[in-house]
Amino acid sequence: MKQLKYISAILILAVSVTFSGCKDDYLDTVPTSDISDVTAFSSLDNLQLVLNGIYRKMVSQDGSSQGLGGEPGYIVSRETLGDDLTWQTNTWHKTTHQWSAHRSAVNSVTTFPWRYYYRWIMHANFILENIDQYEQLNPSLHHGIRGEALAIRAYAHFLLVQMYGKRFQAGDANGQPGVPIRLDSSLEPQERSSVAQVYDQIVKDLDEAIQLLEGYTPVDVQTHITQDVAYGLKARVALTQQDYTAAASAAHAAIETAKKGGYKLMEGDELYNGFADITTATKEALWAARTKSDQTVYFYHFMAYMSWNDNTTAIRQGVKAISLDTYEMMSPSDLRRKWWDPEGSRNDLVGGDYNSYVTYPGQGRKFRARSQSDHVSDYAFMRIAELYLIEAEALARTGKDAEAQNVLTEFALTRDPEYAPSNTGEALIGEIMTHRRIELWGEGFRWFDLKRLNLPMDRTGSNFDLSFCAVMHVDAGDIRWQWAIPQEELDSNDLMKPNE
Repeated sequence: MKQLKYISAILILAVSVTFSGCKDDYLDTVPTSDISDVTAFSSLDNLQLVLNGIYRKMVSQDGSSQGLGGEPGYIVSRETLGDDLTWQTNTWHKTTHQWSAHRSAVNSVTTFPWRYYYRWIMHANFILENIDQYEQLNPSLHHGIRGEALAIRAYAHFLLVQMYGKRFQAGDANGQPGVPIRLDSSLEPQERSSVAQVYDQIVKDLDEAIQLLEGYTPVDVQTHITQDVAYGLKARVALTQQDYTAAASAAHAAIETAKKGGYKLMEGDELYNGFADITTATKEALWAARTKSDQTVYFYHFMAYMSWNDNTTAIRQGVKAISLDTYEMMSPSDLRRKWWDPEGSRNDLVGGDYNSYVTYPGQGRKFRARSQSDHVSDYAFMRIAELYLIEAEALARTGKDAEAQNVLTEFALTRDPEYAPSNTGEALIGEIMTHRRIELWGEGFRWFDLKRLNLPMDRTGSNFDLSFCAVMHVDAGDIRWQWAIPQEELDSNDLMKPNE
């Protein structure tokens, strides 16, 4: 498998980068050129450094396309496929917005994520293959590192099967082709497992991770996967499988575990920090990346494409905007209205050439870079707000309206002080889904939501420009809901079959 050989070849390099970035004095005794996989896996401490490296790679400059800088870049790419985000002029992510790039087997949009997520899996598998020899030396640290590696492996498989496979349909056999399940560091070609098999392995890994992470505190609570995050990942998976009982249970467990750790919903002015310092200014982010000013990845950063204030061409020419139809779903008293400017004004931009910024109805103010020059900010992979919405949706879809409304009300009052519950049944489900569209806008969920619910993508009647986005409607079940398997993978693996 070509992409796995590539991963193997860069493993030592990735580990050396990890060591130099996470423990500066390591290179005083072991030069970069001398680091080997034997050294990397020779102790629990070194395995922990490899684990740290996986997290670092999640937000590092990777590949040769600026718009695809690590996981936040792939999140932007997926978000542009939806019906809640639009912009004008700038070409970064434009072909994905037009539903074409992700259907090309030779486009970086399809090849980079495939390589990237299997790289996470490869590194996690190396950890899992080497860690058990140290269990008796430090059981707590062993359990924690093993639990994190399992959760990372599960999360990567989850992203892959959602993107490259057909949707999971509850009640069906789900024997349709998914993606290869990689449970070891073998480089042997492997055929695609069924969607059902992939999900079975994901759930198995997450269940074990949740047990292992009980009572464990990682080296950095907010940038590593903890037990509450593992519960949250299980809730996402169960929601996608339409196993709403399991989704509600996992989301509730995640919320309660997070609350014990001091996490809580943002409220009031906390909603307007621009997510730039969400790990320090609020207790909303359960799992996030923190990028320091001296660690910028420049134009590969999420804020170079999704903020309103960064000094990049992508921002000056095309600040991302919300669908005005979605914007108008908010009540007049909803505090999140300030996350967007319905008129597209940029008059309060600090610095820069005002005339070089294109205004567009519904322009976003939700995301803000820390400054116009260093392109950095925090990035939240999971917020407690999402967990409230998962639990509320799952309860509502199982007919537990009163319980769902209680969860939704606790959340909604932090966003709208005048919120008053009123809906039941399908109206309640619709209300919850509206909150998901508003709350999680720009964070990579809308396209996944449409796919899991077997809904069409529909941009008609709002502020989408057909001449720019090219596609206004895609039916549910269309082949374009599957990303193309990379051609390099098909060429090097006779067992692999393309999406048809």
